[in-house]
Amino acid sequence: MMLTIRDVRIDEEHVLVDHYRALWESYGVDEKHISPDAEEIVRQFIRAGRDSRELAAFFAVQDGQIVGSVACEVQRLPYPDVTVSSFRKFGYIWSVYVVPSARRRGIASALVRHAVEHLRSIGCTKAVLHASDAGKGVYESAGFTVGPEMRLDLGAER
Repeated sequence: MMLTIRDVRIDEEHVLVDHYRALWESYGVDEKHISPDAEEIVRQFIRAGRDSRELAAFFAVQDGQIVGSVACEVQRLPYPDVTVSSFRKFGYIWSVYVVPSARRRGIASALVRHAVEHLRSIGCTKAVLHASDAGKGVYESAGFTVGPEMRLDLGAER
Protein backbone atom coordinates (compact mmCIF):
# COMPACT_ATOMS: atom_id res chain seq x y z
CA MET A 1 0.00 0.00 0.00
CA MET A 2 1.36 3.38 -1.04
CA LEU A 3 1.64 5.99 1.71
CA THR A 4 1.67 9.67 0.88
CA ILE A 5 2.28 12.55 3.28
CA ARG A 6 0.68 15.82 2.20
CA ASP A 7 -0.26 19.23 3.57
CA VAL A 8 -3.59 19.68 5.33
CA ARG A 9 -5.71 22.16 3.41
CA ILE A 10 -7.63 24.79 5.36
CA ASP A 11 -10.94 23.19 4.33
CA GLU A 12 -9.73 19.90 5.86
CA GLU A 13 -8.80 21.24 9.28
CA HIS A 14 -11.91 19.60 10.76
CA VAL A 15 -10.22 16.21 10.25
CA LEU A 16 -7.16 17.43 12.17
CA VAL A 17 -9.50 18.63 14.93
CA ASP A 18 -11.21 15.21 14.99
CA HIS A 19 -7.83 13.46 15.20
CA TYR A 20 -6.76 15.72 18.08
CA ARG A 21 -9.95 14.87 19.96
CA ALA A 22 -9.43 11.14 19.29
CA LEU A 23 -5.89 11.45 20.59
CA TRP A 24 -7.12 12.69 23.98
CA GLU A 25 -9.70 9.92 24.09
CA SER A 26 -6.96 7.37 23.38
CA TYR A 27 -5.09 8.71 26.42
CA GLY A 28 -8.11 7.73 28.51
CA VAL A 29 -9.13 11.29 29.34
CA ASP A 30 -12.72 11.16 30.54
CA GLU A 31 -15.27 13.19 28.54
CA LYS A 32 -16.08 15.25 31.66
CA HIS A 33 -12.54 16.66 31.51
CA ILE A 34 -12.87 17.80 27.89
CA SER A 35 -14.18 21.32 27.34
CA PRO A 36 -17.59 21.45 25.64
CA ASP A 37 -16.11 23.84 23.05
CA ALA A 38 -12.97 21.74 22.48
CA GLU A 39 -13.34 21.68 18.71
CA GLU A 40 -13.53 25.47 18.47
CA ILE A 41 -10.55 25.84 20.82
CA VAL A 42 -8.46 23.62 18.54
CA ARG A 43 -9.65 25.43 15.39
CA GLN A 44 -8.67 28.80 16.90
CA PHE A 45 -5.29 27.39 17.98
CA ILE A 46 -4.64 26.14 14.43
CA ARG A 47 -5.63 29.49 12.89
CA ALA A 48 -3.44 31.44 15.32
CA GLY A 49 -0.56 29.04 14.69
CA ARG A 50 -0.84 29.45 10.93
CA ASP A 51 -0.86 33.23 11.37
CA SER A 52 1.97 33.65 13.86
CA ARG A 53 3.94 30.47 14.59
CA GLU A 54 4.53 28.96 11.16
CA LEU A 55 2.18 26.08 11.96
CA ALA A 56 2.06 23.32 9.38
CA ALA A 57 -0.05 20.19 9.43
CA PHE A 58 0.24 17.02 7.37
CA PHE A 59 -1.94 14.04 6.58
CA ALA A 60 -0.82 10.49 5.91
CA VAL A 61 -2.93 9.16 3.05
CA GLN A 62 -3.13 5.50 2.11
CA ASP A 63 -5.36 4.15 -0.67
CA GLY A 64 -7.11 7.52 -0.85
CA GLN A 65 -7.98 7.52 2.87
CA ILE A 66 -6.58 9.85 5.53
CA VAL A 67 -5.02 7.47 8.07
CA GLY A 68 -2.99 9.85 10.22
CA SER A 69 -1.98 13.40 10.94
CA VAL A 70 0.64 15.55 12.60
CA ALA A 71 1.02 19.26 13.32
CA CYS A 72 4.16 21.24 14.02
CA GLU A 73 5.08 24.86 14.55
CA VAL A 74 7.65 27.18 15.99
CA GLN A 75 7.45 26.63 19.74
CA ARG A 76 5.84 29.40 21.75
CA LEU A 77 7.68 29.70 25.04
CA PRO A 78 6.07 30.45 28.41
CA TYR A 79 8.88 32.91 29.18
CA PRO A 80 10.76 35.69 27.36
CA ASP A 81 13.39 34.38 24.96
CA VAL A 82 16.38 36.69 24.66
CA THR A 83 18.40 34.51 22.27
CA VAL A 84 18.67 34.92 18.52
CA SER A 85 16.72 32.42 16.43
CA SER A 86 19.86 31.00 14.83
CA PHE A 87 20.82 29.85 18.34
CA ARG A 88 17.44 28.76 19.62
CA LYS A 89 14.45 28.38 17.31
CA PHE A 90 12.68 25.30 18.60
CA GLY A 91 9.96 23.59 16.64
CA TYR A 92 7.20 21.77 18.47
CA ILE A 93 5.53 18.64 17.11
CA TRP A 94 2.04 17.88 18.37
CA SER A 95 -0.97 15.74 17.59
CA VAL A 96 0.73 12.74 16.02
CA TYR A 97 -2.26 10.51 15.38
CA VAL A 98 -2.86 7.34 13.37
CA VAL A 99 -6.30 5.76 13.06
CA PRO A 100 -6.43 2.48 15.01
CA SER A 101 -6.89 0.27 11.92
CA ALA A 102 -3.65 1.63 10.38
CA ARG A 103 -1.34 1.45 13.40
CA ARG A 104 1.92 -0.52 13.56
CA ARG A 105 2.71 0.12 9.89
CA GLY A 106 5.28 2.91 10.25
CA ILE A 107 2.80 5.69 9.56
CA ALA A 108 3.51 7.61 12.78
CA SER A 109 7.24 7.40 12.03
CA ALA A 110 6.69 8.75 8.51
CA LEU A 111 4.60 11.63 9.88
CA VAL A 112 7.23 12.49 12.49
CA ARG A 113 10.03 12.42 9.91
CA HIS A 114 8.01 14.73 7.66
CA ALA A 115 7.33 17.16 10.52
CA VAL A 116 11.02 17.17 11.49
CA GLU A 117 12.02 17.94 7.90
CA HIS A 118 9.49 20.76 7.77
CA LEU A 119 10.85 22.26 11.00
CA ARG A 120 14.38 21.97 9.65
CA SER A 121 13.30 23.73 6.44
CA ILE A 122 11.99 26.76 8.36
CA GLY A 123 15.22 27.14 10.33
CA CYS A 124 14.39 25.39 13.59
CA THR A 125 17.42 24.33 15.61
CA LYS A 126 15.66 21.59 17.61
CA ALA A 127 12.44 19.64 17.48
CA VAL A 128 10.56 19.15 20.75
CA LEU A 129 7.51 17.09 21.66
CA HIS A 130 5.76 15.45 24.56
CA ALA A 131 5.46 11.69 24.15
CA SER A 132 2.73 9.39 25.29
CA ASP A 133 3.85 6.00 26.55
CA ALA A 134 2.57 4.49 23.29
CA GLY A 135 4.56 6.95 21.19
CA LYS A 136 7.93 6.84 22.94
CA GLY A 137 9.31 4.10 20.70
CA VAL A 138 8.37 6.03 17.56
CA TYR A 139 10.14 9.15 18.79
CA GLU A 140 13.20 7.38 20.11
CA SER A 141 13.62 5.61 16.75
CA ALA A 142 13.48 9.04 15.09
CA GLY A 143 16.39 10.19 17.27
CA PHE A 144 14.56 12.05 20.04
CA THR A 145 16.03 11.87 23.53
CA VAL A 146 14.49 12.53 26.93
CA GLY A 147 14.84 16.20 27.85
CA PRO A 148 15.14 18.16 31.08
CA GLU A 149 11.46 18.85 31.73
CA MET A 150 10.47 18.17 35.31
CA ARG A 151 6.96 17.94 36.71
CA LEU A 152 5.31 18.23 40.10
CA ASP A 153 1.72 17.08 40.59
CA LEU A 154 -0.10 19.86 42.40
CA GLY A 155 -3.16 17.76 43.13
CA ALA A 156 -5.43 19.14 40.41
CA GLU A 157 -8.73 17.34 39.91
CA ARG A 158 -8.46 14.29 37.68
